[in-house]
Amino acid sequence: MPLNPKLVLKGGKEKHIRHGHPWIFASAIERVEDSPQPGWTADVVTYDGRWVAKVGYSPKSQLRARVWTLNEGEEVDAAFFERRIRSAIGVREKIGRMDPQGACRVINAEGDRLPGLVVDRFADVLVVQINSSPMEYWRETILNALEAALSPRGIYERSDSDNRGKEGLDKRVGWVRGEAVDADIEITEFGAVFGVDVVQGHKTGFYLDQAENRALVREWSSDARVLNCFSYTGGFSVQAALGGAKEVVSVDSSQPALDLSAANFARNSLGEDERFTHWCSDVFKALDSLRDEGRVFDLVILDPPKFASAGAHVERALHAYRKLARAGIPLVAPGGVMLTFSCSGAVTPEAFQKSVTLALSDNHRRGRILKRLAAATDHVTDFGFGEGAYLKGLAIEIE
Repeated sequence: MPLNPKLVLKGGKEKHIRHGHPWIFASAIERVEDSPQPGWTADVVTYDGRWVAKVGYSPKSQLRARVWTLNEGEEVDAAFFERRIRSAIGVREKIGRMDPQGACRVINAEGDRLPGLVVDRFADVLVVQINSSPMEYWRETILNALEAALSPRGIYERSDSDNRGKEGLDKRVGWVRGEAVDADIEITEFGAVFGVDVVQGHKTGFYLDQAENRALVREWSSDARVLNCFSYTGGFSVQAALGGAKEVVSVDSSQPALDLSAANFARNSLGEDERFTHWCSDVFKALDSLRDEGRVFDLVILDPPKFASAGAHVERALHAYRKLARAGIPLVAPGGVMLTFSCSGAVTPEAFQKSVTLALSDNHRRGRILKRLAAATDHVTDFGFGEGAYLKGLAIEIE
């Protein structure tokens, strides 16, 4: 590695970095010196030579560099990653999310100042996702540090996101350390037991970002009729049933996901109960059918997949959120509650709220915001990186 690879910024492009944002795009760079290779650490300087940061370099991506440190004297080496990983674990211990039988996001990429790295813990198994060239460069160091800090039974790699293609990286999945676990991993989350399939499940196997919102649903479900749309493996549904719901209808287009949901009901001694049903259907078609039947519910949950993967798709996404809320609102009994979410980072909270406001107007209904919802506290976000607060939700009482 050259002694001093360097990225020279265009005039004024250092400001957002000094304010804590960890990304540097190709358009902000005036020139590159000493030909750094993928993943190498480089110094960033202003056009007139003032030092700004140390970064990991991604020559094939438009997101050309990710900030490691704003401390000129801090070396980026194995000890650097060990410190960052142990710091992230310490935060989860502080907020009480390191229950040995539980699950949490141990490392939340930019939120833990380890951009391009996600690590989820499911009991004694870790799932690692590496999404950038710089993190790929340090892959073995990271795996070693995770083993030393957490002593997992096994580590499964789910480096299969589309972002890897933008970095010039192939996708990689499989057991990389410890024992290969060939069955669902059971976790306990706020009093509920869930099975997690880290190999075939969505993302890293389970949507940990909704953990605290699922606990809220449990609190609000006593004697309620609950409709859970995009129910996946039944996280909200199981918590609603445990909270005393008198009916829970779970709707998802994936039969395998619904089968896992039924297994989760059984894990919580809720199986074979006719009050709790699963419906394999396109959600929009299911909502139309339920409306035509005149069904209403005390609590309706709309937790769709990402509708906007980039800024160019925002308008289309907002139309979809309005359409979904418009279809869901007629199923909310007067005085009932709708929980509606967006996990599209490119959609702002203000724009999302406006789409729901328009849907209320379309239905000639009025609503009051009971609570604004976000990702669980283990999904920490850095003050300088607003994009990290991707999950947004509204709990709305509808007249």
